[in-house]
Amino acid sequence: MHHAAPLVGSFELATSLRSLTLLLTGLSGNSLSVQLRAKEQAADLSAQPVLTPAHFLLQDQPGCGDSGACYRLYRAAVAHAAAHLRYSQAHRPAAALKPMGVAVVSAIEDARVEHLLMREYPGVRAWFTKFIRDYVETPDRYAMSFSGMISRMNLALIDGSYEDGDAWVNKARALFGAAAHDLENYDEFRRIASVLANDLGQLRIRFNPQQYVVSPPYRDDNSYLWDFESPNIPPPEAMDLHVPMEREGSDRMGGDAVSNEGAGEQDDEDLELARTTHAEWDYRIGIHRQNWCTVIDKLRRQPAVRTIAGGAQALMAGLPSIPLNRVRRLSRERRLRRQWEGDELDLNAAVEVMIDRRKGETPDPRLFIGHPRSEKSSSVLMLMDTSQSTNDVIAQGQESILEIEKRAALFFARTLLEVGDRVAIHGFCSNTRAEVNYYKLLDFGVPLDGEAIARVGSVAGRYSTRIGAAVRHATACLAEETADSRAILVVTDGAPSDVDIFDEKYLVFDARAAVQQARKSEINVYAVVVDPQAESYVETIFGYQNYRILRTAMSLLTDVVEIYARLSWR
Repeated sequence: MHHAAPLVGSFELATSLRSLTLLLTGLSGNSLSVQLRAKEQAADLSAQPVLTPAHFLLQDQPGCGDSGACYRLYRAAVAHAAAHLRYSQAHRPAAALKPMGVAVVSAIEDARVEHLLMREYPGVRAWFTKFIRDYVETPDRYAMSFSGMISRMNLALIDGSYEDGDAWVNKARALFGAAAHDLENYDEFRRIASVLANDLGQLRIRFNPQQYVVSPPYRDDNSYLWDFESPNIPPPEAMDLHVPMEREGSDRMGGDAVSNEGAGEQDDEDLELARTTHAEWDYRIGIHRQNWCTVIDKLRRQPAVRTIAGGAQALMAGLPSIPLNRVRRLSRERRLRRQWEGDELDLNAAVEVMIDRRKGETPDPRLFIGHPRSEKSSSVLMLMDTSQSTNDVIAQGQESILEIEKRAALFFARTLLEVGDRVAIHGFCSNTRAEVNYYKLLDFGVPLDGEAIARVGSVAGRYSTRIGAAVRHATACLAEETADSRAILVVTDGAPSDVDIFDEKYLVFDARAAVQQARKSEINVYAVVVDPQAESYVETIFGYQNYRILRTAMSLLTDVVEIYARLSWR
């Protein structure tokens, strides 16, 4: 994984904010202020500048060298931000773009606006060129990787003396140079980006959004350029940016986000019921972005069990049995004093017996505290990850992770309904923050009949895994439940990810914030993660002892009810 060098300094960035703000205002003609970014951790080495319509955010960290070198890096960052403010149109629709297409278009746009700024202020060329050249002159920049190709293209587009033997890099330089006489023509450069993105697809260059960091380090994260909230408005040349890519199924951190090909297979069979917006936690600036994610409640049309042959009976056939006393829970919240028998001595009653004896009165022989053995009511929502990576077939057989999730969910629901609990099975997947699809496959109070079983069986694995938004929506669904115990059981095969997020920490910390919010609402959240590498993120999200890591999906069937039984005692 290749990270851009951080914007760091051996001096306090705060002391330079005023001069940087004046520089930004002078170059851009906009009265934006340069501000410090909030840091989740002091050693966050992947932090990048963030440009918004109202602010330009930089992060101050030790370690980049002397004060002059650090200030030159900040100066280049401010100049690049000014170029976007002057010449880029903010928040263009990006929903129809593939992740690789977004990255290539962003890199070409970065170069276009820098050339426009250099045309008006020739001196800023040196501000940019040094850092672009320094970033390329590292040993692995010449590897056939996406980040390496883009870095070399960046240098070729700004430094006419740079020689590169790669045909794709030279093609990028030739196309850009041919259009450079009309730098204001965004559409022409967008067409160039579509051609280059398609070529990278033909070369089978892999692209992982979770590992890609915009380079060189003075450039912002490109969030200023894109709007992921308009999925029905295709950008120009959307079809040209349809880049074929291999899916990296072994990479759980980014496996869902590599490609959304085939994602529309299920759309025609879904009925949209409602749209709800939820906040999302941005750890980089330390705020909840209100109404940031759109969760779409969907219902499967004419559900039919396709994933496991044999229909609804096949889904239920062969499910294991579990003794009901393993999942029954007793409420011990009420304590009845002065009982004839019980589990413990009533000390107050014993004191009164001694007093009555000294007074010569007949004492009350009821000396015990009793506990009514009433059943504890419970509502539990099983939240299934139905992202693209759950289609992976496990090594032990021919079933996918999603197929085993479905069977485990039905086993879970059947068992808990038998002991009188209220149960729901919901599924989710995401295609950017503008489209978090949410399926109520079995809702509270609905019988587990053939139609419900078929609905569970018919859901397909697609898109990505925005866990935070799904947990917030599940929390809202549980808010109307009046049971003694309420819980969400998240079943997933990897870390949260989505195609509009490049920072691998972003959705992890957002999911943690969503879990913490649920617990403040007295809703327990527990996770079952089918991922041997989950130690790197699962405790951060769910907290100590609030998760179980499964080495294989097959153990999900035998463990899921026992896991909930343990959770419900809390």
